[in-house]
Amino acid sequence: MRKGLGVIIVSALCCVAAISARAQVGVSAGAMFSELDDIATEDQSASLQRVPGWHVHLWVDLPLGSFSLRPGLRYMDAGRLFDPSDTAGFDTSPDPGSVFGGPDGAIPDISGSVNDEHFVTYIEIPLDIRYQYDLPTASPYVVGGPVLRFATDTNNQDRLRTLTMAAAVGVGLEIRLFGLRFYPEAKRAFGVSRFTSKEYEFADVVIRPDEQRLNATVLSLGIGF
Repeated sequence: MRKGLGVIIVSALCCVAAISARAQVGVSAGAMFSELDDIATEDQSASLQRVPGWHVHLWVDLPLGSFSLRPGLRYMDAGRLFDPSDTAGFDTSPDPGSVFGGPDGAIPDISGSVNDEHFVTYIEIPLDIRYQYDLPTASPYVVGGPVLRFATDTNNQDRLRTLTMAAAVGVGLEIRLFGLRFYPEAKRAFGVSRFTSKEYEFADVVIRPDEQRLNATVLSLGIGF
């Protein structure tokens, strides 16, 4: 029994060592375009438009044949999600009998300079599974997996939940040049759990929206070492 257990442990350690020897460390960065689900109550709605941002991503690629496991750590700057004075950020569609408190049920028009409360930042821990079709120079692949999101934005801590879940799926290309590997990639992330609090202040008015999830289109260029 002990001998059999020892064989299993040694075999497992050999597999881990083999995977580690082929593991690749990389960094990616690029643009992202985020949007929160619309604000919706019984009497009022506000359509939230897509806003630009940026991200940087550190990852490790662990090959498992045609598949690979790619855990990572990503910093996300989602842009001005909470800027009511920016017409590119919010477009309100008021209904009668508003609970928002603005004239004719509209969210108040707030003018002025952009401040820190308008921007949203957070940390992601993605656990991607990547399937690659190997070709001589450039190999296409599909990628996807669950994502943990941690709110790190102290300016919006009353608006955001501390821990949320998302899922992402995308496509990319592994290009091998000069002894390095480059990874242009496009992904779509879908919020799985509520991103905002059940009640928060927006445009100087306390609102109680239905579940709001954060979705994002993420474009990146990575390099593996």
